[in-house]
Amino acid sequence: MDSSPKIAIADDHSLVREGIVRLLGSLGYEVSYACKNGKEVVEYCVNHHPDIVLMDISMPIMDGIAATLQLRQRVPDTSVIALSMLDDDLTLIRMIRAGAKSYVLKDAPSKELDEAIKGVMQNGYHYSSFISGRLIQSLGAPVNESIEKVLESLSEREITFLRHACSGLTYKEIADRMCVSPRSIDGYRDSLFDKLGLHSRVELAIFAIKHHLVQI
Repeated sequence: MDSSPKIAIADDHSLVREGIVRLLGSLGYEVSYACKNGKEVVEYCVNHHPDIVLMDISMPIMDGIAATLQLRQRVPDTSVIALSMLDDDLTLIRMIRAGAKSYVLKDAPSKELDEAIKGVMQNGYHYSSFISGRLIQSLGAPVNESIEKVLESLSEREITFLRHACSGLTYKEIADRMCVSPRSIDGYRDSLFDKLGLHSRVELAIFAIKHHLVQI
């Protein structure tokens, strides 16, 4: 790989950690740090800023959801990919809302983990068919407001940004494409988060797909 990402692992089972390290090595990645709980990985990230954390969810001391939320707040340049055996909708939604940029099941083919890492590094997020299918079913309209009214409240520029957000473009590239400043892009994003009750680019993309604002 031209520029291999700096990857950390948090998983409370030593055999699993060792297996993930070997798997990543076979895919051409190197692991800079591996630990057994969320508290340890947060402390590492604050000091060393890895590109990606592969985060288990059920861990002692601090679980993966709490750790992901802390990383989003304290180390926003580090991206979290959930790597878990848990496949229920509630856990998936909670992890995405906490700030995870992708979600991979531990029993998935190694290709899916490789695609998630590459997608997050290139686009800032990666939503597989697993994530898309679950979120499309689970993410509904904001509470106390019909979806028609919500869609009517979106400006033309917000809808344009929303469609670009579903692509592989970075926020800076979207700003260039829309001929606006990065600050304006931040404004569109934050306005959509507020109007739609969402918290991440992944959720914006799923919302757009679900309500036919883009096609896949």
